[in-house]
Amino acid sequence: MHGLTELNVVIVNQNVQVEFISPAINLLGFERASSSPEESQLFNEVIEDLRAAEWLLGDQLEDCQMSTPVFEAPEFGSHEMSEGHEEHEHEHDEHEHEDHEHETGDHADFRVQYLFDCRSAPPSNFTVTAFDRFVGIEEISVRWIVGRQQGVSNLTPSNATLSFD
Repeated sequence: MHGLTELNVVIVNQNVQVEFISPAINLLGFERASSSPEESQLFNEVIEDLRAAEWLLGDQLEDCQMSTPVFEAPEFGSHEMSEGHEEHEHEHDEHEHEDHEHETGDHADFRVQYLFDCRSAPPSNFTVTAFDRFVGIEEISVRWIVGRQQGVSNLTPSNATLSFD
């Protein structure tokens, strides 16, 4: 669904794992290959932002060492072609594309996993700043596990604080 993204948060002791999944349209405004230099630049800016976590959590985990073990961005160029060529492609057997995760016509998703190794216990709640950076994000569906507790939350621009209780 457009406007909806997913966030999975796991906190164990001083380690925080955050997985962010979103359709490209929420971050870019489109779900296809860039059709102009401006769109290509926007795509590169989104990639750059996603490689850092400030757009998502601000500086709330600035005392932690961050890594991104998983970073998946849509590969528009390898799956989409000019319109005339695309029609020809669909004349072939449909099953030859089943192994492709982002088949033409499907949603193109960004998926990033951040790991934070913190020197002290992370905060008991987070203000999610993603709404400020990406206006296409209307709601974030959050699943979280903190210690032995778990829960589900829905965040919106007017309710962007994730509490673990």
